[in-house]
Amino acid sequence: MATTEESASAGRAPLAFERLYADAAGESHFAPLAIAITERLFAPPARAFWVSPLEEAARQGFLVVPAGWVGALHPSPLRMWIFVLGGAMEFEASDGERRALPTGSALLLEDTTGKGHASKVVGATDATLAVVQLPMPAR
Repeated sequence: MATTEESASAGRAPLAFERLYADAAGESHFAPLAIAITERLFAPPARAFWVSPLEEAARQGFLVVPAGWVGALHPSPLRMWIFVLGGAMEFEASDGERRALPTGSALLLEDTTGKGHASKVVGATDATLAVVQLPMPAR
């Protein structure tokens, strides 16, 4: 079993996600987000596995968004992670770029100011989401 020092030096590719944020002019954009992980004992005596830094979360909950739902351009009501548990959604940044979010995907929504994004449920199935609210970053 590798130690934390050995695994960090051996390296492991970071987890890759997308984030949706607003720039200083209020335009929203997608950007890649890489989250580093290191091998460590997380739940002893179980053996080590790969863990990201744990960050503060304010609240968590679930959303069920009905099939056919369309959300016009709006900023995110919270800084939050969304995890698609069932169904699928599509998000469109105010700059026109789109991302499909099928079941099993995640997106960090940080466009709490500015023009925001449009979103919709795609397909004939309701979208079930888990949401984790994050604190606003210090400015």
